Amino acid sequence: MLAAALPAACSQEGPEREAVEAQSSPTAGDAGTTAAEPTVDPAAEEPADADGYSSAYTAFDLDVCRVTGEASEGASVDYACPGRGDVPIFVHLGDGRLDIDAGVDGEEFMTIGAFNELGERLEWRMKDGEPFAVIFRYRDVAPQSTGRTVIGVEKIGRQGAPGCRVAQIAGDTPGANPIAREIADTRANDFRCGVDEMRVVGNAR
Repeated sequence: MLAAALPAACSQEGPEREAVEAQSSPTAGDAGTTAAEPTVDPAAEEPADADGYSSAYTAFDLDVCRVTGEASEGASVDYACPGRGDVPIFVHLGDGRLDIDAGVDGEEFMTIGAFNELGERLEWRMKDGEPFAVIFRYRDVAPQSTGRTVIGVEKIGRQGAPGCRVAQIAGDTPGANPIAREIADTRANDFRCGVDEMRVVGNAR
């Protein structure tokens, strides 16, 4: 999928912005602090909790991805990237912005409005050892950026049922990483792509 439809996809005015009660409002000492990416071995896997949910981590490097499509002298580039096991990652570059799909390549280009790049670590949320969502991070690299990051939660797609963006969480939201995991665990499996609205927490567009 070449990112030809970027202007329409970037705006994404449809999804309703939601508040996360007390969690989404920075408290004293939290304001302006961006949640760090989990400091674990990129290949690590955490033990499952009592409900069978767990995380595994893989490194992400666009330089090791394979170019599968290119247009307009590099303005739009499609990549196929290593994921986890038999679940690949697909990345689409358009106008200095990146979209990520997991499992199967999707048609919708979903990103944040600012020029961006992707973090070096992917978190795979799993239920009983089976991955169902990927948590990743955008870095806002616009000239006026003050280091903003946005955490994305992407539903893993299957053949005939591409995944989609379940949530975007501002990196400076208190408890941003646990919030991303909770949203993945409670929403991703039953999330109806093209029907349900993406959840937005904080300044995450």
